[in-house]
Amino acid sequence: MTTDIGIYQHGKLNKPDPKFGYALEDQARALIVAEGFKDENLQEIYLNFILKAQKKDGLLYHFYYEDNDNGLWRNDEYTEKPNIKEAYGITLWSLLKAKKNQDGDIKEIIKNLMEDASNWTSPRAIAAALLGLVNCEFQHSLENELKSKLHNYYFDTNTENWVWFENYLIYANAIIPWTLWEIYLKRKCKLSFEIAKKTTEFLINNCQENNIPSPIGNKGWYIKGKNKSLFDQQPIDSGYMVCCLEKAYYATEDDFYLNWAEKWYKWFWGNNINNTILIDENFACYDALTPEGVNLNQGAESNLCFLMAYIAAKRLGLDSGITKAI
Repeated sequence: MTTDIGIYQHGKLNKPDPKFGYALEDQARALIVAEGFKDENLQEIYLNFILKAQKKDGLLYHFYYEDNDNGLWRNDEYTEKPNIKEAYGITLWSLLKAKKNQDGDIKEIIKNLMEDASNWTSPRAIAAALLGLVNCEFQHSLENELKSKLHNYYFDTNTENWVWFENYLIYANAIIPWTLWEIYLKRKCKLSFEIAKKTTEFLINNCQENNIPSPIGNKGWYIKGKNKSLFDQQPIDSGYMVCCLEKAYYATEDDFYLNWAEKWYKWFWGNNINNTILIDENFACYDALTPEGVNLNQGAESNLCFLMAYIAAKRLGLDSGITKAI
């Protein structure tokens, strides 16, 4: 999936699909994964992409496409997605997590993203930014500002039967409590601990079917007071859940979280409502669990989120018996 430019956004079956080009958030997640594997060469590719994505206003382009006529990149401004702030949050996370803040241009990108972050309202964008900010040696004022926003989203939305930050569960839900566990581990914020504990329990209870992990389906999501969608289930949700539960276990030393981390990691290996493995013989991840089985495409997000889960599972000692079986 990775060229000398970056990692392609989408796959067509088990091959890259170049016509969809490159997405900023995929380069950022790939930088995080490459840092986890200590692969300096791959880190350099993804970092260079982020550097080249700078716009005149100091922020970043979301997408790049290859122009086959002259080999140049072009940014298609008309297909900008509304989740650009989430891409920015993941990028800030990646640069601070990988400690890529020595270069002057990278410092400038970090500064511009942090200035922009004060205006963000997306809990997922905010959570991603916080996962980066907690790696700073000194607690930046932006960290407190964004942390307070997440706390307030919780207090504004939380009810007896809906213990969450929004009135719906959609995709990448676990990144929000994951962030709060991380804040507790790094900064010893007791309020973050309490909210993380309650919302993680809410996620576990609402994202399972008969004790089997079951991410919220993207064909309708789960709106408070309405029916929950079972399909399509996406690897980003299981990957982030494993990472969230890893931090919950470190924060509490409670085997309850370790056991659920193992169940969620095994979602990739068939512990799902289809009893279907999403990892092929090449250790690549399919794009979704569907009513019919799996979506056989293998895009960047799916594979990177699986690898995040794989790295977390290895740290927890959960992986050895599974991967030896393939």
